[in-house]
Amino acid sequence: MDYELPTEFDIIIIGTGVIESIISAAASRIGKRVLHIDSNNYYGGLWASFNLDAIQKLATVEETLNEGLGNTFFNVKNFEIEWHIPSETPPESTEWSRQSLLKESRRFNLDLAPKLQFARGDFVELLISSNIARYSEYRSVSRVLTWLNGQLETVPCSRSDVFANNKVTVIEKRMLMKLFLALDSGEEDYHNYENKTFRAFLTDKKLTPNLIHYVLYAIAMCTDDTPCLQGIKNTKRFLDSLGRFGKTPFLFSMYGSGEITQAFCRLSAVFGGIYALNQPLKGLILNGDNFEGITCGTQEIKAGVLVMGAEKAPPHFIKQHPKSSIARAILITDKSIMESEKEHLTLLLYPPEGGKNSCVVLELGCLTGTCPKDLFVVHLISRQVEGPQNDFKHIIGNLFGPEKANILWSCYFSIPDSNDLDLTVETPKNVTLCPGPDLDLDYDDAVRKAKAMFTDIFPDCEFLPRAPDPEEIIIEGETSDQDNVELKAESAKTEE
Repeated sequence: MDYELPTEFDIIIIGTGVIESIISAAASRIGKRVLHIDSNNYYGGLWASFNLDAIQKLATVEETLNEGLGNTFFNVKNFEIEWHIPSETPPESTEWSRQSLLKESRRFNLDLAPKLQFARGDFVELLISSNIARYSEYRSVSRVLTWLNGQLETVPCSRSDVFANNKVTVIEKRMLMKLFLALDSGEEDYHNYENKTFRAFLTDKKLTPNLIHYVLYAIAMCTDDTPCLQGIKNTKRFLDSLGRFGKTPFLFSMYGSGEITQAFCRLSAVFGGIYALNQPLKGLILNGDNFEGITCGTQEIKAGVLVMGAEKAPPHFIKQHPKSSIARAILITDKSIMESEKEHLTLLLYPPEGGKNSCVVLELGCLTGTCPKDLFVVHLISRQVEGPQNDFKHIIGNLFGPEKANILWSCYFSIPDSNDLDLTVETPKNVTLCPGPDLDLDYDDAVRKAKAMFTDIFPDCEFLPRAPDPEEIIIEGETSDQDNVELKAESAKTEE
């Protein structure tokens, strides 16, 4: 370290994951002295985004990333990268080669843990109420798909979708709208379904098998065993977020989900938070069951509170080890899984099949800022059973191949899930450990956890009050494109 840091803070935060970054912004916003450091030379940790060259390098060094302070329990594992195109092509060829793809490396933003945001979810409400929306840009998901009867089908999300869908009969359209209206009104009594599944509820409503599929797997994002009340809650959440931004309930962060952590870090820095990346720590200063500071280079830095990502914690802080993992795949393809006249930002909710778990498939085009023109990035996310390649084999076989989209490059890996662990058992009383990414589609649970941790640390302080900055958010790209989302307009409405 070539520079000296201040030697005393109110709170030290180690790791730049989503939860850590939200807490950093919240603490800095109320005037706390914040030191936010990371041993990595990039923001985001397990939530980060990388260009093509960087993620290939990450795959070769991930097992040794945690140097000094830290553990390997939560490292990204099982990296497998494969090229599906030749190293070079003739000069006159228009086909992609490894060489031509790597030349575009910096135009890729490949997420370790991609997520969406519900338009009326806790995360979007926090972006608006805190005015953090001005530090990032968003684009609406333009279509939701499912896999039904051996082919991709568009899910009728809204009233207009229902009546425009030629795969749904007139009678089915009436049935679906009746269900949506009943759930939206909240007048129905579900007492008789407390011990039944959501599938049983939909069956009792006399829905056809196709409608049950749409609602159960794509709208409620449930399984056959999901309790009825949970399925109803999920469906209402989906419906509540319709109509706010775009045609679906979902938003995606432009330039990849890694931008989310940086947005909160920017706010923290604006209000005085001090940042130091590429900063390995020698150790923690403990006095019995009390954290007092850190050793960083030749410095001892004191603070009354420590917040750190679970992957940054010393091994003796982690009593339980992850029992499950998130299976991941990132694919670069030459065309969309369902081609159309305009480029879509696509969410495919692939149902459970053949003993495999359900899977979220997210397809991103160049308008999201995650890949070059004429290419697509496809993310697959599921609960791991056998391993990423085996878990996704049937899905990839159905979606890609001759006369379909072709895979140019693929990357498989696993992220250990720390969200079901009790991370408080072995930690000093003034140390808080933050879990990494979970299997949720969105960030709402991360927001709730960050708020609970912040309130526990600073019980009498407001969580992320609105930043007093009237500057309007600027959305890049074509202003005529309705899939670009200006959260600022909604932000202004909250002040009325």
